[in-house]
Amino acid sequence: MERKKAAIWAVVSAFLYGAMDEFHQMYTQGRESRVRDVFIDGIGAATVLYFIYRFLPKFPKKVQLFLIQFGIS
Repeated sequence: MERKKAAIWAVVSAFLYGAMDEFHQMYTQGRESRVRDVFIDGIGAATVLYFIYRFLPKFPKKVQLFLIQFGIS
């Protein structure tokens, strides 16, 4: 999968997971569900991806190789 598609799927997955978590919280006593939290999850994922792809080429080669082992490239 190309990088752009992978990044889009990661952000979409974060939004969906956040929505499922908020749905679950509607039925958990003592918790409340907020749409705002879903957006925070998605925006957080997008921000992390932005910084990874923006600054990864500037990291030292040793750090780049370490991150590539975990699929971050």
